[in-house]
Amino acid sequence: MNSQEKVLNCYNQVADDYAAERWDEISKTHFDRWLLKEFAALNKDKGPCADFGCGPGQTTRFLYDNGIKDITGIDLSPAMISAARRLSPEIKFETGDLLNIAYSPGHFESALAFYSIVHFTNDQIRKCFGEINRVLKTGGDFLFSFHAGDEIVHFDKAHDKEVDIDLYFFKTDDIIALLYKTGFNIIEAIERRPYEDAKFPSRRAYIWAGKK
Repeated sequence: MNSQEKVLNCYNQVADDYAAERWDEISKTHFDRWLLKEFAALNKDKGPCADFGCGPGQTTRFLYDNGIKDITGIDLSPAMISAARRLSPEIKFETGDLLNIAYSPGHFESALAFYSIVHFTNDQIRKCFGEINRVLKTGGDFLFSFHAGDEIVHFDKAHDKEVDIDLYFFKTDDIIALLYKTGFNIIEAIERRPYEDAKFPSRRAYIWAGKK
């Protein structure tokens, strides 16, 4: 199990390298672009949006450029938030914990969390989904992605830095069950094959949910 300290240590160490590597990744993933554009088109005029686990802000920036101006990127790592603010100074970024979101109930109209649950256990995911449901307005959209499967990959190095962190894969049906238990409906649930030139070639899952 990943402690919060392990996750923080990993991403605080690699933030600048991670930002340099991932900043333009959406330009190489046509399915992600299509899905994020659709999400932006449906939510750009509705009110506040949160990008949870935003890292250096590449998805936050993409949604902002596609019309969601009232967006806040939120990440556990202060170093990631510093990188995001440097890369997109016109967008609001702040540190925050997905297991204890510092916003009042119903604050956000929509939420995104691309690969933000990949270091959580199932129990932590259930708590995370409960928190996101709490801060969403009724009917609010929640779009997120993860690595599909049933394995755990351990990393002791990342960008030549020493780390100690596990990456979890999840079965899509198990994640859907957790969403139902935490007050969501499923709008779409899709898996895609790995891109052949991907740095980390895994099957990816995308779920678009709505708060009941």
